[in-house]
Amino acid sequence: FLIFFCLPVWADAASMYGEILSPNYPQGYPNDVNKTWEIQVPSGYGIHLYFTHLDLEPSQDCEYDFVKIVSGGYVEGILCGQKKPRAPSSRIVEEFYVPYNTLTMTFQSDFSNEERFTGFAAYYIAVDLDECMDFVDEPCSHYCNNYIGGYFCSCPPDYFLYEDNKTCGVNCSGNVFTEPTGEISSPNYPNQYPENSRCDYRVALSPGYFVVLTIHSGDFDVEPADSKGTCHDSLTIVSGKQRFGPYCGSRFPGPPEIKTRNNIIDIIFQTDDGTQHKGWKIRYYGDPVTCPMSVIPNTVLDPKKDRYILKDIVKVTCMEGYEIVRQRDSITSFLSGCQENGEWSNSHLRCVPVNCGDPPPVANAQALYVSELQEPLYTAAVHYQCEAPYYTLENKGDVIYRCSASGEWVNEEMGTKPPKCVPVCGVPSNPIRDTGRIFGGTRAEKGNFPWQVYFNDPRASGVLISDRWVMTAAHVLDGYDKPTMYAGVIDVRRESLKWEAEKLIPEASFIHPDWKDEPTETRIDFDNDIALLKLRDPVKMGPNISPICLPGKSPEYELQEGTLGYIAGWGQRERGRLPADLWKAQIPVVNMDKCRSVKPEGYDDSVVYIFTDNMICAGGGKDSCQGDSGGAYAIQDPLNATRYYVAGLISWGPKCGTFGLYTKVVRYLDWIRETMSEHE
Repeated sequence: FLIFFCLPVWADAASMYGEILSPNYPQGYPNDVNKTWEIQVPSGYGIHLYFTHLDLEPSQDCEYDFVKIVSGGYVEGILCGQKKPRAPSSRIVEEFYVPYNTLTMTFQSDFSNEERFTGFAAYYIAVDLDECMDFVDEPCSHYCNNYIGGYFCSCPPDYFLYEDNKTCGVNCSGNVFTEPTGEISSPNYPNQYPENSRCDYRVALSPGYFVVLTIHSGDFDVEPADSKGTCHDSLTIVSGKQRFGPYCGSRFPGPPEIKTRNNIIDIIFQTDDGTQHKGWKIRYYGDPVTCPMSVIPNTVLDPKKDRYILKDIVKVTCMEGYEIVRQRDSITSFLSGCQENGEWSNSHLRCVPVNCGDPPPVANAQALYVSELQEPLYTAAVHYQCEAPYYTLENKGDVIYRCSASGEWVNEEMGTKPPKCVPVCGVPSNPIRDTGRIFGGTRAEKGNFPWQVYFNDPRASGVLISDRWVMTAAHVLDGYDKPTMYAGVIDVRRESLKWEAEKLIPEASFIHPDWKDEPTETRIDFDNDIALLKLRDPVKMGPNISPICLPGKSPEYELQEGTLGYIAGWGQRERGRLPADLWKAQIPVVNMDKCRSVKPEGYDDSVVYIFTDNMICAGGGKDSCQGDSGGAYAIQDPLNATRYYVAGLISWGPKCGTFGLYTKVVRYLDWIRETMSEHE
């Protein structure tokens, strides 16, 4: 049967079919022909080339005239001679199927044909390829799907198709592990892992945790490296700038534990299209960040641990003597937490030594540092030194005060109570060197009687017994509860009092409660003739002002006849004049009968003066007189020869220049001390 083709005119463009005829077909073809036809069908198709007529000069191995078919770089066939149909019902004498969409056909004749040969008639059509079956090399790594004009590749579940549209890989990237601990394994583990894959796994823990990986040797089996040491299938671990691997082999070649310094790591597993093995399994956990064993210096932590890790909370307490100073107050402890950056919270705070402030000022003393630390911080020590020789410590003993942890200056014996410097009593800055009598006696020198107080109005004397107390005779204060007083002078002229004397201003007066209030002119009872004056301000001690000591209660202070003592005053002298200078005398203690025996001047025999055991009789040719009242009868201390104590107060006398009576101070010690204590 005949097939008729309507052949379009085409060049270069791919065609679904076509006809190729030898030159002059069906007439005999000429000699020396060499002609080539390039056949092309659309991509995705193969070519079915068949001959319906073939009549060429026959030759051995088609040496002379022939048709050669080439496709895909291979010679598909060389034809010559005469061919007949293969089957009675077919008109095809020769045919070729090529799985390519291009084909080259070349016709060649030699220089002479002794016979007439008609040539050939050939036809081609585009045929559908089964790319999945027709190629030696598989077009798809997994599933190949044929369709008319082409094919496409597909992948199993959990796989994806790469951009080449041929290769399948495992869809194993993008997994992020955030649990504190876990396991990660290669796809299909412990079965064979897939080829042509790149798996990216990420472990992303909370900040403050470092990823630690453990890989047991038996949990690792990856295609070994080639002869050059190259791993074609490999496991690589990336932690920031750290890189571990690539690893491959039948056993894990790396360390059994990989400690990173990051909370995020990436695990990369790559495979090629070669041999597959069972793969690997990795265990991971988060190692919490550790914090220093100390939050800040000079502290202790509670609880005490060998290691502090993220989220640990501790109580931070300053060591004894240290504190944290804030804007308005100070504290000694705080809470601190171990943070994700490996630092403690509140670590900006500082425990500094407790500051006790300057040592408390003590009147008439100075504090000197006796420690290496020369500032008022914890453990510093100061020594209080009274202003010698006029002041001394009230309580003898240790006067070292230390800056304590409580922020106070503390003494082992006194605690926080500051020391007290009291005036040194009974020590004249200018010792008395001569004797005499007031009534017609000798002048005193500056510093002989620094306890002497001058009463200007009324004219009398007093005795300084502390820096705030003056003792005098009670009768001196009759009508004068706040007399004008001066200390530190022996010359009581107006100019001297103005420029040299220390004026003493009384704040209150205290007359002995048993002193009888009687008219001065007719008084015959001077029992309990003693009074105290409290000064408004303390008197500053010096060479011309210092107190006299009070007597003691021990037997040594019992006065005996003949005991000598000093008196001083600005009282009336022999001719009845009042001196401007201080006079002094040394007189003995005598029997009370001597005083009783003196007949008072200006009184008749019916007047009987009262004599009591609260009085001392002293004198004999030397005596005190009017204007001397209230002055001290000063006797050398039997227990300390360097000082004097006030044994008596000049009280009264029957007659100037004979014997005088003095209030016995030792009888009033309790009252004196109680009064001073109650009104201190």
